Amino acid sequence: MALNPLRWCLIAVATTALVVCTLALHGCNVEARASVYGADGRLLIIGMDGLDPKMLQGMMDAGKLPNFSRLAAQGTFKPLGTIMPPQSPVAWATFISGAHPGKHQIYDFLRRKLKPETPGLVVEPAFSESEIVAAAPPWYLFGCTEIPWGNLSGGWGKDWRIPLLSEEQLSLRHGDRFWNHLVAHGIDTTVYRVPANYPPGKARGSGDFCCISGMGTPDTRGSLGEFFMFSEQESASGRDVGGGMFRRISMIENRGRAILEGPTNHLKRPKRNRTPKMNVEFDVVRDPTENVARIDILRPRDDQDARTVATQSPPREIAQSIILAQGEWSEWIPFNFDTGVPLKPAVQALMVPTEIPAMVRFYLRKVHPVVELYASPLNIDPLQPANEISTPASFAGDVASAVGRYYTTGIPEDTASLRRGALTEDEFLQQAALLHEERVRQYRRAIAEFTHGCLFFYFGSTDQLAHIFWRDRDPQHPGLKPGEAEKYGRVLDDLYVRMDGLLGEALDTLRETDTIIVMSDHGFSGFRWGVNVNTWLMNNGYLAVADRANAHLYPTLSGVDWSQTKAYAMGINSLFINLAGREQKGIVKPAEKRAVMEEIAAKMLEIRGEAGDPVIEKMYITEDVYPGADPLVAPDMLVGYAANYRGSWGTALGGISQRLIEPNLDRWSGDHCIAHAIVPGCLLTNRKVIVADPTLADMAPSLLAVFGVAKPDTMSGRVIFQTP
Repeated sequence: MALNPLRWCLIAVATTALVVCTLALHGCNVEARASVYGADGRLLIIGMDGLDPKMLQGMMDAGKLPNFSRLAAQGTFKPLGTIMPPQSPVAWATFISGAHPGKHQIYDFLRRKLKPETPGLVVEPAFSESEIVAAAPPWYLFGCTEIPWGNLSGGWGKDWRIPLLSEEQLSLRHGDRFWNHLVAHGIDTTVYRVPANYPPGKARGSGDFCCISGMGTPDTRGSLGEFFMFSEQESASGRDVGGGMFRRISMIENRGRAILEGPTNHLKRPKRNRTPKMNVEFDVVRDPTENVARIDILRPRDDQDARTVATQSPPREIAQSIILAQGEWSEWIPFNFDTGVPLKPAVQALMVPTEIPAMVRFYLRKVHPVVELYASPLNIDPLQPANEISTPASFAGDVASAVGRYYTTGIPEDTASLRRGALTEDEFLQQAALLHEERVRQYRRAIAEFTHGCLFFYFGSTDQLAHIFWRDRDPQHPGLKPGEAEKYGRVLDDLYVRMDGLLGEALDTLRETDTIIVMSDHGFSGFRWGVNVNTWLMNNGYLAVADRANAHLYPTLSGVDWSQTKAYAMGINSLFINLAGREQKGIVKPAEKRAVMEEIAAKMLEIRGEAGDPVIEKMYITEDVYPGADPLVAPDMLVGYAANYRGSWGTALGGISQRLIEPNLDRWSGDHCIAHAIVPGCLLTNRKVIVADPTLADMAPSLLAVFGVAKPDTMSGRVIFQTP
């Protein structure tokens, strides 16, 4: 988590300038616009990620979704064409900008770095939505990177510093945002958690703009959300797994101590190229006979290495305590990570943060005979956010003050804890239910306060629960276990019914002049088989490895012989050419690139599964489908998998497997990262849609048209509504 030291010294000046600029902007913008459907018309958009049109239609036909049917009868229900690849950050970036990836430059969940940070790698995976960059204050002097705090304090605390360069998160999404034009025309706009919008953007104009960031928002550790699982049965060294950490807690006389490992302490000098982290210790005290335990969060002391905490240490002052019964979830527990910097008042006088607020939710899984305690990812506390997660910065706290603290990580459903064995299916559903309750409280408040302008509200559970429980409705899924279909086969149906009820609440508040849209960014399909693209490239002579027999042991393309490699895969749908002059060790000449891509595309379309069915539905050459694609960012080709197939988990990180196609036994059993024509999203609205094939790119210009705002040149979509 970035501390952004000393930047806050300029707050007073910046605030004054902002006030002046805001007054000027309010003086020069046009007057507020009304909806073309009436002077008091409002626009409500409810985003339900992954809502599948086939499933929705079936349940509507069965009479199980009366409010979806009611809305469709008032206006239109159509499949909504999604984007290629139909991944959430790509799709929602298209929704926001009204343009294809060639303009917004998001092509996958992951991108490849051509200048990797890890020594020895030629390319390296990184997240596509944002990156951390160094930031300097205006008065920064080149060559002076820090204040040696230990020297200023008379030699005491020589390990401390105040860095002048800070770290900031930079959005990598390019292009326009539809709300910029609404706000510029005086239309108040509120956006709850639309994906691909972290850090939260600003909007200038005479209209008010409020938003809370969504998918892509990190936890306080700077990750996308890492859980903790504390257990007496864990090894002393613990385990780090994708999405979380398993740590041992040793109980002596029914008392044990453990640590919540926090963000990097940027006020500490690195030691052996490793910057210490801030941590918070807590004790678990269990009842000797009952399945009840007390969790004591201890007041901070000097920084402590998470691997060397003594179970029995001197008594410590308790900051707060909670009591949980076995199987019980805690409320959100706020606390602070302390830098431990000496002469703290002097540091604070320089407007340098010395504490990082965070919050956690515990779940007491087991008490006897061994303790098992789950801790959620360390979410940013909306009441005192360490990083800006809303616009204005106070908006996240305003919502929390009204309805309570809430999950702030970008994908709050903790699917990783289920997939890694920290939670069972039933326990994961409990976590998802707690999240849903938070979202419903926010949704009802947003609807109640929605008097004019535009409101967008996002629900992600329709996507995340489909990823997890799709196999329970697919009798041919290789990962389906006996009894699961009977137990979990209706999870998605029940969720759709709950969403129908929430839609009904909104419909009951609408006026005749209001416009409502319910939409999803894509639909869903089965994920039965994982395809190892790099294995295919290796087997067909396009990718070479130094040790073919052990190629599967080398992650992130680390064993690749680049002098003999023409192509490689990294990301779920992305394929790259090892292009001379672009890749560090590229061998394919630019004049030969097209022929290589067409050859690979033709051959990959011939791949067949065990039953002889096509594995690839369509191959896309990016420069053909997305003019303007940045060749340093965009993949050269996109793989459009057939239904029930998807790029393997190993392929996403540049891995090579021993098998070309392998059964997906993971709980993540449904997906949509396939050929986009197979998984369209949903569009329901009380307005008539005048085009036969609406797409995501059409949404932004159509939202503007509701208020009579002309489509800007930056948007490539069409206006799909019949307006007066």
